[in-house]
Order: sequence, then C-alpha cells, then structure tokens
Amino acid sequence: MPTNAVKGTVTYDGQAIKTGVIYFDNKDSTLPSYNATITEGAYSAAVVKGKYTVRIQASKLEPLPPGVVGASGEKEGLVQYLPAKYNEKTELSADVSGPAEFNFSLKSD
Repeated sequence: MPTNAVKGTVTYDGQAIKTGVIYFDNKDSTLPSYNATITEGAYSAAVVKGKYTVRIQASKLEPLPPGVVGASGEKEGLVQYLPAKYNEKTELSADVSGPAEFNFSLKSD
C-alpha cells in the first residue's frame, strides 16, 4: 500500500513539545494506524491515504506525592500533561490525500 510523507510541528501553549508521540488512528478500521515520535516539536511519518483521528501524548517528570516513592526509590514520575481533548478524548483529525504538513497548536484549558 503506497504511503504519503506527513510531517509537521506540535506546540503546547506556544512552546514546542520536547518529546512525545503523535498517533494517526485510521477511521477505516480495515486500514492501519500510524505513530511518530515528536522531537523538539517536529514529527514525520509515512501514512496511507485516509481520514485519521489524531492523538498526541507528551509526558514530563513531576514530583510524586509526599510519602510515595517509585519501585527503585524514585521521587519523580512521568505524568501526561496534555489535556484529554488531545489524546484519549481527542478532537483532532487529519485527512491525508497525499504528502502533507499538519501543524498542531495545542492550548491548555
């Protein structure tokens, strides 16, 4: 199945997302879904033509609650910091009909 080069940028409140993952979930369940790593706000992927729901995930280290430590004594843990409307309850989409650039400017609530 031929793919199309898809690339773009992802920012959150005007700042490039340092690291994360962008998912292109095909709305037609007979076609595959795709994902790409976000590095310093940029991503690129090879995606089959179709309509996609887009999810974006990004985590950062946060202090654990008082009295809680990780399995190896960690005092910090990774926490998803993007609102649900950009990941598990996404409102984002992309229609890939050829090579394309999709830039996502995400905002906090």
